Formats: sequence, structure tokens, C-alpha cells
Amino acid sequence: MVKLQEEFKEDSEILFLSHTVTPTRDSVLVLKNYAEIYGVIDGKWHLVTGDKLEIYNLGRDQYFVENDLGVPKDINDFLHTENFLLIDKNKHIRGIYNGLNRASMAQLIVDVNALKIEK
Repeated sequence: MVKLQEEFKEDSEILFLSHTVTPTRDSVLVLKNYAEIYGVIDGKWHLVTGDKLEIYNLGRDQYFVENDLGVPKDINDFLHTENFLLIDKNKHIRGIYNGLNRASMAQLIVDVNALKIEK
């Protein structure tokens, strides 16, 4: 994320959002300290916490961060992903990218730039 933030730090249209997956530990103060350690630019990259059930439901039902293997999941099943989602101004998911794969991250940058010129 830091590399992506650096790539687009001068572009006010591009924002980053990270949801904690451990909201019982990640208070606003903890996230603020994390932001300071890792150079998160305030107003560019938003680190958010909240209700665990809401975060997990958002991840599973809106961001589709888990593969559905036919096994029901509940609030006790840990939710984490290395995926990054590209979401346009109309809140449509335009791509899902593996944050651990350099080629995938390079494609994300290409896709962001293509989306910016799309009408």
C-alpha cells in the first residue's frame, strides 16, 4: 500500500481505504500509531476500524474477499486477504489484485490510469 500511495500521492482523485480485521485490538489510537510508523498520508490513505460484524460482513458480502468454498462462515472465522480492490467513483468493483504479486500490483497501476481516462 505504501508503494501505491507513493505512486498516486499527488493525485487527489485516488484514495486508499484499509479496514482493520482485528477491531478489538485496532483502536483509532492504534491505527494512528500504525499510520505514523508506516508513513500513511492523512487524507490520502484512510485506516478504519469499527464493529467486527459490520467489517466482516462488508468484506464477505460487498468486497468478496473470500472464496466461497461452500463452508458457512461466521464472526468467529478470521477474515483476512492480501487482495486490493479497485473501486470506481460509482462504487463498482473494477478489479481485484493480489497485493503480494508484483505483476498484479503493476496491473493495478495500469488499470487505475486507464480508469482515469475512461468516460
